[in-house]
Amino acid sequence: MISAETERAPEVGESWLVRVGSWLVALLLGVVFGMLGTVVNQFTISIFGWFDLPIGLIMGCLASALLLLGLRLILPTRTLALLAAVGLVGIVAALTLQSPGGSVLIPANALGYVWTFAPTVISLVILAWPRRVARRQEPTAQEPTAQEPTEQKPVSASE
Repeated sequence: MISAETERAPEVGESWLVRVGSWLVALLLGVVFGMLGTVVNQFTISIFGWFDLPIGLIMGCLASALLLLGLRLILPTRTLALLAAVGLVGIVAALTLQSPGGSVLIPANALGYVWTFAPTVISLVILAWPRRVARRQEPTAQEPTAQEPTEQKPVSASE
């Protein structure tokens, strides 16, 4: 007979409600980051009149990369990072299309082309990167291990 005390308590994140909620949050984060990057990608700052620094494009790419990298490093699986990448790339692809009124959010210029393809490349690199494996250091020949007793010379009375 199984009593209530012997039943295992569910661990954090095991509930389907929590899993589906986290999937939706990751997808929405990707969509939000893609929309924000689309809005700011054309913003530039003139540096002493010498050249225009595409600060909007840099910040959009950096924010997207840090979102995906953070999800990828913190969580044990790629699922949430993949969903965030789908949201990011999907909204950028959707916003490149011409609206029914004829307006375009991502113009056909150098910054627009970079923003169109940068989230896809960033997502592929971060998702395809191999998992970091924690190394276990092997004891060297000079260092004694906990299992091996250290050899000590017997101390004589004359010393």
